[in-house]
Order: sequence, then C-alpha cells, then structure tokens
Amino acid sequence: MGTQPRVTVYWYSQTGQLLESVSAVTDPLEKAGWDIRKVEIGPREPFPFPWPVRRFFGVFPASVDPDGAPEITARPPVAEDDDADLVVFAFPVWYLAPALPMRALVGAEPKAFDGRAVVGLVACRNMWYSAAVEVRQLIQAAGGRYLGTIAAVDTASAGVTFVTTLRWLLAGKREASWGFPRAGVGMDELDRLALLGERLAELAPAQPELAPEQAEPASRAASEEALADRVRDVLAAHDAAPVNPPLAAADLLAGKVFRVWGRVIRAAGRRGEVQRTALTGVFVLWLTGAILAGLPAVVVARVLFKAGFDAAVARRLAPVVAGLTEVHR
Repeated sequence: MGTQPRVTVYWYSQTGQLLESVSAVTDPLEKAGWDIRKVEIGPREPFPFPWPVRRFFGVFPASVDPDGAPEITARPPVAEDDDADLVVFAFPVWYLAPALPMRALVGAEPKAFDGRAVVGLVACRNMWYSAAVEVRQLIQAAGGRYLGTIAAVDTASAGVTFVTTLRWLLAGKREASWGFPRAGVGMDELDRLALLGERLAELAPAQPELAPEQAEPASRAASEEALADRVRDVLAAHDAAPVNPPLAAADLLAGKVFRVWGRVIRAAGRRGEVQRTALTGVFVLWLTGAILAGLPAVVVARVLFKAGFDAAVARRLAPVVAGLTEVHR
C-alpha cells in the first residue's frame, strides 16, 4: 500500500441524493490525500424519474427478485487491475432491497469485490436494514469482506416522510411545500457523515513490520487487513449506521413478505398482462394497510417484549452494523 489508501466507490443514484452522501464521506478523505476513484453505475436502459405510478409499482417484482439484474454501464469502466485498498458500495433502496443496478454490478463484476474490504453506504427514507443484509450476502458471495454499513436517512417522522418521499419520487418535487418539509437526507445527516469522513481521514496507512523475506503481496495484504480493521473500528465508534429497533424489525419482516409477493406477481405473467396488473394492485392495497397498521403493531410488540425484541434485532443486524452490541433507542 502506498503513502495514502486508495478507495474505489461504486454508486448509482436517480435523484442525486446518494451522491451527496458519498461526497460527504469522501470529501474529507480526498482533502487528506486519499486516492478516491468514483465509478458511476447505471442501467443500460434508464429507469424513469420522476416515476410514472404504474412503472413505480411495476418494478417491484424485479426489485425483490434475488436474480433481478438489468444490463448496466459503468463510467469509467470497472478496472481489470483495480488496486483499491478499500471499496465503497453505495446503493439506494428499492422496496427494501438494493437498487437493481447495484445488485447487477456484483453479478456482472464480482472481481471488483473479490478479496476486497467493502463498506456499504446507503441513503434512503428510513428503512435500509433488509437491503444491507442482502448487500452483505452479495459481497460475500463475490469473495469480499463486508466491514459494515454507513446509513443516512430522512430524519423526519415516518408519516411525514411517507408523503414527502412519494411526492419526490412520483412528482419530482423535493423542496418543502404545503406544510411538508424538504424530502430526503438533510444537512444534519450530511454533517454526521462528513464528521465520519474526517475520522476516517485520520487513519494513517498501516505499515506493519515484516520480516525481510516477506515481500509483496504479503506486505500489501497485511496492510490492507490492518486498514480494514481500523475502518471497521471507526464505523463502530462513530455509530455509522444508527438503528431504530421498531423500524428495523418492521423492515426485516416486510422484506421476507415482499419476496413472497414478488414471486407470486412474477408467476402471474409478464409485465402488462391483466392478471399481473391485478395482483400488483392487490399488493399496493396490502402495502397501504401494512404501513398503516404494521408499524404500530411492531411498536406495541417492542413495548411488551423490549429486551428480547432488541436482542433479536441486534443479532440479525450485527453482521452489517459495525460494533453493534446493543440497539439504540
């Protein structure tokens, strides 16, 4: 490893929100002299934005399909001989799963992650938990080591963000209006990510002392391992992915149900066929009811069984949240 670490960031963003979060973390690293390489991932056939309502719900079955993966482009192309010391996998969340182009990236370019230390970075409304679990599974299947997640969320209440997020996605209106605040990740979260970036930037390159006969690649591997361990320590120490237990539990439960719904809708035929369209409509009605009734029920369950509830959530999320030993209130 050279005098400063090299980082490759793979990212996809329809709205620009995720790139704001990426920059909040990586700008302090660049200022400190880290070598940052950003690779923009996109679908070969772009998804619309703002989304037409039918297309917005129509993409659901593919989003929750583990094999759903459109053809993608990468700018600049994924390097054949990328020598990054750390990889950042920056992804939006679609229907509690990583956005389709980012899932496709791992399948199309597993060499980008094989043998690498990987940090997930997500920016979304508030439910990123199932998506992070899937991302870790994808990275591990490609041969990578998942260090943990950095999560930036919209900090307004769940009811408010339900309105503002749909207003943004379906109408393209992000700014405050009609008494509702601006949608998306706010400056409070970007400032938190920037502080995390500053703490990461303080990590000097690891230069372990090795016996003379231990030359490259052993020296490089040891340096990368040491850097990965210290990055994970920083993520843990600075609460890179704060956990909301009721939201996490609702997300993890709904993620499983979404996959069942996705299989049922896909089995009904191709997109646009009458039966599939009808089933999608039923799903939307179910989703509305689940949002209105499901989260309150989960909140009540946590009140009744708090210790066991939080422990179960922590066990599920520990592999994707660095240093998670207890769940924050």
